[in-house]
Amino acid sequence: MTNSSSSRSLITPHDQTLRTVFNTQRSYFIDIYQREYKWLEKNVRTLLDDIEIRFSQYERTKGEPKEIQKDVLERFEPYFLNTYLTSTVTGTTFIVDGQQRLTTLLLILIKFYRILKIVEEAPGNQGKTFSSKAVEKFIFETDDFGTVNRFKIFNENREAAFKALVDSATIDITDQTRTRIVENFNKVIEPYFETFLKSQPLGEYDLVKMTYYLSYLLDRVSIVEIRIERQENVAMIFEVVNDRGLGLRPYEILKGKLIGNLSEEKKEQANKVWTDMQERYFKVKLKNTTETILDLDQFFKTFFRAKFADSENEYEKFEGDYHYEIYRNDRVKRYFGNYQDKNLLFKRITHDINYYASLYLELRTSYEHEYLIFNKLLDQNQQYLLIMSAVKLDDLERVQKIDDIAAKFDQFHTVLRLLNAYDSNDFQRLIYALNKDIRDKSLTDSKSLFDVSLINRLESENIIQQGQCTSTLQIFEYERFKNIRNQWANFSKYILMRIDRYLASVLDKPSYTSESLDELEDRFNKNNLKRHAMHLEHIYTQHDANRALFTSNGHFDESLFQQKRNLLGMVLLLTDKMNLSSNDEIYSEKQHTYGKSNIIWNELLVGHISNIDKQKLPKELQIDPVKPINSVFPPDAIEARQRAMFDVIKRIWGNV
Repeated sequence: MTNSSSSRSLITPHDQTLRTVFNTQRSYFIDIYQREYKWLEKNVRTLLDDIEIRFSQYERTKGEPKEIQKDVLERFEPYFLNTYLTSTVTGTTFIVDGQQRLTTLLLILIKFYRILKIVEEAPGNQGKTFSSKAVEKFIFETDDFGTVNRFKIFNENREAAFKALVDSATIDITDQTRTRIVENFNKVIEPYFETFLKSQPLGEYDLVKMTYYLSYLLDRVSIVEIRIERQENVAMIFEVVNDRGLGLRPYEILKGKLIGNLSEEKKEQANKVWTDMQERYFKVKLKNTTETILDLDQFFKTFFRAKFADSENEYEKFEGDYHYEIYRNDRVKRYFGNYQDKNLLFKRITHDINYYASLYLELRTSYEHEYLIFNKLLDQNQQYLLIMSAVKLDDLERVQKIDDIAAKFDQFHTVLRLLNAYDSNDFQRLIYALNKDIRDKSLTDSKSLFDVSLINRLESENIIQQGQCTSTLQIFEYERFKNIRNQWANFSKYILMRIDRYLASVLDKPSYTSESLDELEDRFNKNNLKRHAMHLEHIYTQHDANRALFTSNGHFDESLFQQKRNLLGMVLLLTDKMNLSSNDEIYSEKQHTYGKSNIIWNELLVGHISNIDKQKLPKELQIDPVKPINSVFPPDAIEARQRAMFDVIKRIWGNV
């Protein structure tokens, strides 16, 4: 009995038809937790389909409007449409949860209002179905003089959009809510009822069907209002309800947790910051990634991991429904003042979180930092985590940290791959440790910690001896790199792209790789599907003359052939499917293709760079062209190619 009494003191359920919900002399204000309207077209279609399925179970046998209403009430079974939560403060009713459904129902009523206005224009239709005046009172409130005060689902950001729909006017799309309102009305609700309510073949509205449907919608569709009786319980109940799977994303539940208990003034200010932040994310369309959109959940996962995860176990806890972990992690709770310090919560939202959300947005969308794009080409998204970890609040080194930590990450990842010390699982564990070590550190300390981690990894793999290297530059000795190979196509393309971009910069010459970063990203071609993009080319093709080089006493050494042709110095970049057009040619036949490839590394190989230009290069890169012998690439020149490849790699990655 105690539990039941306690529950009743917290919430009170009221089963209501939609007529009661929308006819009550009150507007429903959208609470701070539920400011955005986010239903997609599929959600609206599901709602319309559910109602139609239940409505269509019953025959329509009457023709007069009043008889139809009576028939619906007597024969049509009620359809329960779920619940919505409200809280009333000083006479104002707020929707705590359920505004997505109620907003959509309001849009449906607006569509009926527009239809009825059209129907009433035709002579002889008066009295044959609902009056538009009857539906009008479900859509908005009016005062005693007929002036419209507000729409039934009220938020000042939506009033203009609703009014434009009522008036069949154009809506100014400025944010996510208005975008969804326009899309759901124009693409789903409007065409649905234009088809559903019109009789064929004349294409006129079926007034009997319309009367039946609207009667069913208003008087047989039921929705339970759950009233939260005490204001101090609103945030808690909202959170529990949505944690049980009623459709909010983790960041929306987190929003309620952080903002719900603030004072009204600070709540509004915090909500504005949050909404602005959310809208900036909503407008993002990512290119050339496995993701196409960006939302705050992606940010919060990275933020909590960057600032609070010290181990693999803690890192994994901030995946999925990460908002649960904010109750368990003591450091997170302390960061938010155990969710009781309202001034601290306000600061965290309006300043700290806003700062890091802006930083993360920049990391994911900016083309101002070339190393961010370089790492992105290889889908190395953990760079974002490490930058977020190192950047302090209001960090004076922010820009330099973005550039230099992305560069150190690139060096770290590239060297491990080149020296065959890369394993994806082990690499992730190295990231866990680095994430903790560089958190809020200076740029100098962060870069040093990258070097320590790289050297330790190479020592553990016996690639360098214990204590042999004290700086990353010392790692770059030819003997360690002389067997670097083409093992991953995208990575090989990446190395060759970086080499060519470096050469283009030194020579101040254009090349296919020296375009802007967004153009480079489009050209890189991670999946090899694009025709006009970068593709990998083996100097040693499968031509018989090449295979003959590895044939002795009639025996072809396939293993040696593959080993030599896949040395990194023996692969090149070509563009626009040039590699397919010259796929089986031998080296002498490829000279022209390489020379005209707009790739400087290729042009150096075949002598298409002038001696004057070559003098601008570092001495070790002023390499002689390789001339074909008996039409093929001479095996004796392979070692020189590997050496030249190492020299330019050392230039690019040796002293980052």
